[in-house]
Amino acid sequence: MIPHDHDLAQARMVSGDVIAAAEQVFAAELRDFITEFCLLDGSVLIGWVRGERHGNIADLVASSAEPFFKDATLTYADAADVCLDWGRSMQVVLDMEFAAKAVTVFFKLVLDGCFVGVAIQRILAEEGPPLRLDAFARALSDARLT
Repeated sequence: MIPHDHDLAQARMVSGDVIAAAEQVFAAELRDFITEFCLLDGSVLIGWVRGERHGNIADLVASSAEPFFKDATLTYADAADVCLDWGRSMQVVLDMEFAAKAVTVFFKLVLDGCFVGVAIQRILAEEGPPLRLDAFARALSDARLT
């Protein structure tokens, strides 16, 4: 089956409501991973991002995902940024990829001093447009360890 591209960044095929709903479903599925990932001291992560220590970040992502997802499902995409603007909370943004049998999600993991979130950039799914949230949620759930 040919994967269909749901470009959520451009919102060409889906409405804003569907984008928000997909991000909520996705974030809920990643909650355990994010909790584990956030156990690392933020200053260490900032140092790795600024020092372009992509291998260290990839290892941290892999070890944080290991208890919850099948092998190589959740990976770091070798790009990150730190925002330390005066008057704003510290923010680290990591480019990530979630690749399961029926769906691949390209997203940004946003670690802010005030919140943690995901921003989906693109979804490649076996299901054709429009994006069906039930099939999306099932594909995400199937990637978890039982």
